[in-house]
Amino acid sequence: MTEAELKEANRYYWIVKGQLIPKSWKEKDIQSVYEGYFKRIWGKHENGIHEDGFEEAYENRLQSKV
Repeated sequence: MTEAELKEANRYYWIVKGQLIPKSWKEKDIQSVYEGYFKRIWGKHENGIHEDGFEEAYENRLQSKV
């Protein structure tokens, strides 16, 4: 997966579950979220509300890799 796909998969997971994808997940599981959750949230106008805090959480995760 590309970095953009990984971030988007995390965004989808955040919208649905309210947290980032666990670091221990394998790429095939993340790909499944990327494909499946996209279908789940497509067209739901309230998704933007559920994104609050995602960018900060994702940036913190990226910073912890360094």
